[in-house]
Amino acid sequence: MRIIFAAAVAAVLSQSPALAALPQPMLNKTVTVSFTISVPAKTPDGATGTASRAVTKVIYISSAGRIFGETSRRAGRNSETVQRGPEVTTGAFRADGNRLVGTIAVGNGASQLTIAFDGSFQSCTAQLLTGGQGGRPITWKGLDGVMRTSTGPVTHSSPSCSVAAGNAFAGR
Repeated sequence: MRIIFAAAVAAVLSQSPALAALPQPMLNKTVTVSFTISVPAKTPDGATGTASRAVTKVIYISSAGRIFGETSRRAGRNSETVQRGPEVTTGAFRADGNRLVGTIAVGNGASQLTIAFDGSFQSCTAQLLTGGQGGRPITWKGLDGVMRTSTGPVTHSSPSCSVAAGNAFAGR
């Protein structure tokens, strides 16, 4: 009975999109995606303006299919870099054929980053969609520590995307 149950659980988990095997040509690659995100917003003191930040995401897909990530953000004089290991990053991304699809928390909203690879996995394009929960305004803490609430739609520059063989984080 235990063997049948374990086999059934393994069969269900192996079909889960989050656990789908990555295509072999996607392995041992570093993907770099850069874009600018802009949001009309207001602060708690009533000041309004457009909050913009430049974002660069570096994603390494290991030969074992584990995904590591580093995100660098810059807004004016303020910047931060956050690195994530596979215990966090792998759960945020899933393979969908020749695409890598990830979810990125943005305050109380989220962005979906879709990276599409060419047939040889030597080049890529990226698409970004951002929205608030149930269409509500997005609220977030800026890199300057100030809370903001969106007053209009989020816009993005066209993301640039590049692929390189190997691990960009090796030797750091």
